[in-house]
Amino acid sequence: MFRIFMLCLFGLGSFSANAQEKIDNPAVYFDFFNQEHSGLAQKNMEYLQYAVHSDDLQVIAQKRLALLEQVLQSQEKMEQLPDFESDAGLKSTMVEVLKTYEELFEVGFQEVEALKLNAQDGFLQMEKYLVAQTAAERKMAGASAKLLEAQQQFAQANNILLQMEPGSVTEAQQLNALNEYQRNIFLRSFRVGKLNAQFLLEMEKDSPDNIDQLRQQLLKAATEEIAELKKIGAYNGDTAYRDAAVEQLEVLQVLAREDYPALVRVKTKGDQLTQEDVTAYNTAISKVNTQLNPASEKINTALQNLLRNNVPKPAVRGVKQI
Repeated sequence: MFRIFMLCLFGLGSFSANAQEKIDNPAVYFDFFNQEHSGLAQKNMEYLQYAVHSDDLQVIAQKRLALLEQVLQSQEKMEQLPDFESDAGLKSTMVEVLKTYEELFEVGFQEVEALKLNAQDGFLQMEKYLVAQTAAERKMAGASAKLLEAQQQFAQANNILLQMEPGSVTEAQQLNALNEYQRNIFLRSFRVGKLNAQFLLEMEKDSPDNIDQLRQQLLKAATEEIAELKKIGAYNGDTAYRDAAVEQLEVLQVLAREDYPALVRVKTKGDQLTQEDVTAYNTAISKVNTQLNPASEKINTALQNLLRNNVPKPAVRGVKQI
């Protein structure tokens, strides 16, 4: 769910620099930086796809280290690249951006990976993981914004026309807005879902502890989060993901209020069960088996559509020299 930006500046040719080559054409110089950054963005996309969808931390780490190696290679190219007379700060900004990327992929995202290991254990662990992920992405977005500004300054200084997306917002900034919207909804859903899982797990024990207290906690959390979710607006006119999350929590709210008491009675009454208790118990189990999975599937479908329909667009679509 967590895609990353790709700065797609469609260049005017390709160029490979080394210590012996000097670029005199401003459009070619611009395109050199474009290719370097786009290559990193593509590699970063691959890393985040693994980081989000895989639980194999060793593979995730390998992808991160491969990206770090590419960052180091780009830094070396910057060191070898001869100065350009009308650079307007583009090279120094790229060096600064690459330094930020180095720190992120050497330390920042490594810490995020470590938090991912235990994120499913509980609400606080998941919250800490998502906060760290968001902080790292915001730092990357800040670097991306600096580079975009430097590219605009270079273009102005060298009579290069940029075809800009309205608002000139970087892909990273667009992505962060989408991610933060989605994570806000997900975390509220996760909190209630985790409490429900804890209740059902306790039900499997021969002598459950505080099972009705867990039910009450679940009911309280579902009621609170439904109210908070309904305050969240649309994302680019899309409310389907939010609405699906609300529907899921409403299912859990009804279960906790009307059906789970029957489960509690079966576990606490021992041999004093009535036929009414047994019937209510079977009805509750049937609802759990038939209602929760469709609600989860609806959330997954809505999320996929949200992400697919709001893929970040490049701030700069093309360049040409005036």
